[in-house]
Amino acid sequence: MASTEILLLRHGQSEGNESGRFGGHGPTPLTEKGRAQAEATARALAEEGGLTGIWSSDLIRAVETAQPVAALTGLQIRTTPALRERSVGVFTGLTFPEAEARYPEAYAALMRRESNVCPPEGETHAQCLARAVSLLDAVLRNEPGGRTLIVSHAATLYLLLLHLLGLEHDPHARRVWIRTDNCALHRLKRSNDGLWTVLALNDRAHLR
Repeated sequence: MASTEILLLRHGQSEGNESGRFGGHGPTPLTEKGRAQAEATARALAEEGGLTGIWSSDLIRAVETAQPVAALTGLQIRTTPALRERSVGVFTGLTFPEAEARYPEAYAALMRRESNVCPPEGETHAQCLARAVSLLDAVLRNEPGGRTLIVSHAATLYLLLLHLLGLEHDPHARRVWIRTDNCALHRLKRSNDGLWTVLALNDRAHLR
């Protein structure tokens, strides 16, 4: 059986990104720049070929990023809340200074990046990771040998990468941050014996 390739793609620039707001589960669509990033990504992936599936967070900024890829490859987008960004609860839609001013203690706890910290009405890192890993495991189990695109969000992709690299969030959160720019790709390949090979992190070559 051939190895399985997973492409982890962050959505393009959203209106929330542009204005410096917490996105969380909020309905913030792509900006004009974000749509251009999504189109450029779609062209590059279609040119590479071999894509066998597209999974996307059901939040609008992720779906809008996946749509051009689907249009150029003829593949269907399968959306799921499992790939949503980590919920930040009451912080959703607020700027960082607004969140700090309104909820100083909760904001300070969030900035410490501890796994068990939960913003009011939000979720912990562990809860976010559990749902994302469940989806990834299903893809690996049901689509072996494929080349699957997973469209998600910065924090969720960060947690997935720590998991795949065998790193626990809590001990590494203050020392390691894996940057994921808008419409950047993390490329990984899993061999039949379960070994993961990291092909590229935060790949933005298609956006130049």
